[in-house]
Amino acid sequence: MRGLSLMLLLAGGAGVIATFVLAVSGDTPGAMQAAGASCSALILGMILYRRG
Repeated sequence: MRGLSLMLLLAGGAGVIATFVLAVSGDTPGAMQAAGASCSALILGMILYRRG
């Protein structure tokens, strides 16, 4: 379970960076989609990390 949670946390971190890159480039819908996905990955990763 730890491995999965760490992968989700890393994916969420990469999604945060992608959100900023997309926002700076002007792709607002893509940035919103990336923000939602990264937020979901981070929250799920934190939940799994605390349970494991």
